Amino acid sequence: MDILTEQAITTQLVAGGLCGPHQSHSRRNVIAKIHSTLRGEGDDAFGLSNLGDCSPAQALAWLAELTGSSEDLANPAARHVIEPHLTYRALRIAAGRLQEAATTGATLLATTGHPTGLLEHHIRVADAYRAAGGKVMTLREDERLPFGAGRAEVRYVGSVGCLADGASLRHTHSAQAMENLLDDGERPDLVLADHGFAGAAIERGIPAIAVMDINDPALAIAWGQGRDVTVIPMDDNRLPRLYRPSWSLFEQVLGGRDML
Repeated sequence: MDILTEQAITTQLVAGGLCGPHQSHSRRNVIAKIHSTLRGEGDDAFGLSNLGDCSPAQALAWLAELTGSSEDLANPAARHVIEPHLTYRALRIAAGRLQEAATTGATLLATTGHPTGLLEHHIRVADAYRAAGGKVMTLREDERLPFGAGRAEVRYVGSVGCLADGASLRHTHSAQAMENLLDDGERPDLVLADHGFAGAAIERGIPAIAVMDINDPALAIAWGQGRDVTVIPMDDNRLPRLYRPSWSLFEQVLGGRDML
């Protein structure tokens, strides 16, 4: 397998819209999400506590540090971008963290609230982690968990947990599914997740690798507060195949293949 260079990976990430000028959420949406997150509205907090302890300006500053976007709260036309070098750097750190964990046989729980975007990505990363010697959990797979309405459940696809309604995989920001997975006391050593699946793990002190879109400020605040999370800033709902450069980097690092 050819080894991809940093330039090749970042070029592909930008071409796929995973980073660079943001294509999915407006600047106005990001600012509105910061305010709603700090007010504790809906599922925007991703199950994290104490987010309201910081100001909107501080939340935006942490988001800007992770993404490269502007810290200007007032200007809807301010710089609205996820800088490719920041995404690449975060991917390398995350892959290195998984590589180190795999060498000790540590357990990984992989989950996603965005199955239409990130499911294949997380499957590929989980497979590479297992091949490197790590253990991938399918926590409480055979149990009916007491959350949600109707036929709500966690369904594992390729060892990646997703919210399902019995017939369809669902998009969710809620932390409820992950909270229920963790309620029996069994804990993974590390979590790969996004949205409320990541937030619930972080809240319980479980080390996490979290994909963060530009309008997911709860994860930026958790990172800024010093919680144990490696944040990967990139769009979380592009076409699944567009995440190939990201999962290829994980495969390279976990497979012990040096970068050029």
